[in-house]
Amino acid sequence: MSDDYSMLAVEEAERKPSSVSGTPHVDLVSELGCEEMRPKVWFLSPGDEMSFHRQTEQEEFYYVLEGPGRMKVGADGETSDVAEGTAVRVPPETPRQILNDTDDGEHVWLVVGAPPTEDDGRPAFDDDA
Repeated sequence: MSDDYSMLAVEEAERKPSSVSGTPHVDLVSELGCEEMRPKVWFLSPGDEMSFHRQTEQEEFYYVLEGPGRMKVGADGETSDVAEGTAVRVPPETPRQILNDTDDGEHVWLVVGAPPTEDDGRPAFDDDA
């Protein structure tokens, strides 16, 4: 049995912009040395949004730490409120997006993808569909 573990005060970690959406996040993969999952904490100010996307292999877990959150899930792209303290599981092929289209201040999400496939995201819909 191993006693190896990592700990991080997320509020003290550096927030970096996403290379795709520019949304600030803390990459817990690199900060904690995660090997079997890809967790990140996302900070969405009013007007911020992730890309509407799906995954090739990753199932994703979304949890609203501070909200309420706003999320689009499914091909219809309908936006729903997600209450603080709510968890959402999204399978790989289902389109999804978290966004803050409100004036309610910052929304904070914990998002965990597994397996830890790097750069697994792709557009919600194929261009030739």
